[in-house]
Amino acid sequence: MYRVINKAILAIICFSSLALGQLTPEQQRLKDELINQQGDDAFRKADIIEQYTSPVKFSEQDPQFYIPPEGSQPPAGISDKHEQSANKTGDGLNIFGYNMFDGSPESYSPVLEATPPPDYRLGPGDNILVNMWGRVDMQLDLTVDREGKIFIPKAGEIAAWGMTLEGFREDLNRRLGGIYSDYQLSVTLGKIRRIKIFVYGEVKRPGGYTTSSLATLFNVLYLAGGPTQTGSLRKIRHLRGNKVLADIDLYRFLIEGDNSQDSKLESGDVVFVPVVGPLVKISGQVKRPAIYEICGGEKISDLIGLAGQATAEAFLEKVSIDRIGKDDNRIIQDVDLSEVLRDANPLAYASADLVLRDGDGVSVPSVFDLRKNTVKLTGNVKHPGTYGLRDSMRISDLIDRGGQLRHNTHLERANLFRTYPDQRREVYPVNLTEILDGIDSTDYPLMDSDSLAVYSENEIKRDMTVMIYGAVKRPGTYEYFENMRLSDLVFLAGNPLKQSYLLQAEIARINPGMPDEVIHANLEKALAEKESAEDICLLEDDKIYIRTIPRWSMENNVTVDGEVMFPGAYTLVKDEERLSDLMERCGGFTPDAFEEGLVFVRGSIVDDIEKRHVRSILASTETTLLDSLNRPLPKLDQTVDLRGANRIIINVREALKNSKSPDNVTLQRGDYIYVPRRPAGVQVLGAVAMNGTIVFKKGRNADYYIKASGGFSKNADKGQTRLAKSSGRVLSGGHAFQTTIEPGDMVLVPQKVKRDKYWLKSGTSIAAITSSVLTAILVVDRLR
Repeated sequence: MYRVINKAILAIICFSSLALGQLTPEQQRLKDELINQQGDDAFRKADIIEQYTSPVKFSEQDPQFYIPPEGSQPPAGISDKHEQSANKTGDGLNIFGYNMFDGSPESYSPVLEATPPPDYRLGPGDNILVNMWGRVDMQLDLTVDREGKIFIPKAGEIAAWGMTLEGFREDLNRRLGGIYSDYQLSVTLGKIRRIKIFVYGEVKRPGGYTTSSLATLFNVLYLAGGPTQTGSLRKIRHLRGNKVLADIDLYRFLIEGDNSQDSKLESGDVVFVPVVGPLVKISGQVKRPAIYEICGGEKISDLIGLAGQATAEAFLEKVSIDRIGKDDNRIIQDVDLSEVLRDANPLAYASADLVLRDGDGVSVPSVFDLRKNTVKLTGNVKHPGTYGLRDSMRISDLIDRGGQLRHNTHLERANLFRTYPDQRREVYPVNLTEILDGIDSTDYPLMDSDSLAVYSENEIKRDMTVMIYGAVKRPGTYEYFENMRLSDLVFLAGNPLKQSYLLQAEIARINPGMPDEVIHANLEKALAEKESAEDICLLEDDKIYIRTIPRWSMENNVTVDGEVMFPGAYTLVKDEERLSDLMERCGGFTPDAFEEGLVFVRGSIVDDIEKRHVRSILASTETTLLDSLNRPLPKLDQTVDLRGANRIIINVREALKNSKSPDNVTLQRGDYIYVPRRPAGVQVLGAVAMNGTIVFKKGRNADYYIKASGGFSKNADKGQTRLAKSSGRVLSGGHAFQTTIEPGDMVLVPQKVKRDKYWLKSGTSIAAITSSVLTAILVVDRLR
């Protein structure tokens, strides 16, 4: 009993896991045991530890160096993006050095085919190729075993662990010299062993890494993604057997290109990245503004050196340092680090070169930001820019007594902006007309950092426009000019079009405080006659409307196609041209024409229906229906095809016999008439035994043609049978069976709509679930 219950529980667990697409560790263990029982070689070999007991050919070497530890590598595209955003501060400065580790780890892996350095030390797993020639011809493919030895036939075991390749060759030559004579010997390295290195601390992907024995500390650090934003670049430790072999400062490599600290690794070594040390930032006129890590004791000049030294524009007499004070407040201090002070007073320079603290911010200003005794001239002048301030210099001197002013300058006012030493700013109005006339009331004496702004008339006055709409080439808004007339604006708008109604243009004029005024003008006279009274002088903000000739159309055509004597396009020659008139113009019907099946299509009907928002009316008045799964069915406004409304149903014989009949439709531009060929019979479509066309027999009804098609099918909805007449009319129900059928008619039999009960709607799903549960029970039974 308990065994059955356990099977059922395990089956439910397996089934739920399959449904979710995930396996718990316990389910994965059961799966692995099942695979082992089935003898899958690929899975059995997945966890076998690499052995170094047999020689391996060089061509079989696995090029994969980087094997990320399970669970230690972050999802792709998340960690890197987060690090890039975290390495940048609000003022746009990056933390120096972290971009070195951008990119894929494979791009920095050691190259397997590279020649090992002369000081490369042999170890377990290295493959050595020995060639002998002369009186002895022998090739040996040797592998250093776990004890660091190599066995050579006749010579026995030779220790290789820790020896260089050249040292091993000499030792081997001495051993073989006692056995053979007159031979030459070469020793080369085949397959390179793999080692296990551990990277811990503040790195992006900490863990153990299997890599080539040629890998260095820089290689492995790169494989681990490099330090995080909280990791140090200046105190990276290389440990072996709980001893610190080296403290690596990556700044020496990044700034000076010195890679002498790039330690060689052995299996079991640990690379540890501690938390980042004190950080300071430097901005402004240095070659590499960024945030830098300091080791302690560095001064401002040292930080400038880390940033690539100052630029040529740097103003070192006023370097600012922003730091946190003793009372947790911000302190800004300016210091002089110029070369002049350093050469003239080394003690004062050393006193100004402050020792940096964690969180300090250094800013090196530009000489252009600190110009002295200058004034600025901007705006509508011939030579804007910065000018030197002379003694007793006034505004008249700055504008050179008017020589700097352009012809359209606004002389009534310019602005003098004054900045005081405490950074207060004031503006003074300046009358340039008085200054040019020699009146000194606003001809102010200039001070350091003053700025004079001169304006043009176009900048001062408001934008004045007029608008033109309707039948012109370029309707729109245009600049208003003084004494502008109606003909001027029409010309700017590209002149009237062919369909323009020139007898009357309309001008809408705004009168402040009064109702708008509408003025009519004869545009034809305004354009043709000089100084015509109809060419009205326009005012600002006037709106001109050019109407279109009533009922204008360049293409007033209808199309006749099919079985007529002369099919093609016909131009309507009168306003009340009717269908019978068009049939007479196109020569009438051919002998094969099926007149009753004439199709009359008017494309403008759908446009009219859309403009009347028929779809929204249908949507608001229709009841929402749900299917068996409580999902809303498509509404009529979404499924109805309005293009069917384009066809006008008419009685052709009545239209041609009686010219005053309503069926004799008045034609419109774009109408399309199609006259089909006389049909061979009656079509029967839908839920019948065989869809097809039955030969027409006079006097027969729909029942005859349905029987001729094999009768109703099992799922036919007989009561909804439709009879589509060749004229376009559709009859349903009893009318469809009682009406005599004519050639070209169509009998349509729809299918019944059946709905499954709610409890039956998932029969297939239930069968699938049952099958999955039974399969899971079978798997559990095999595992037991």
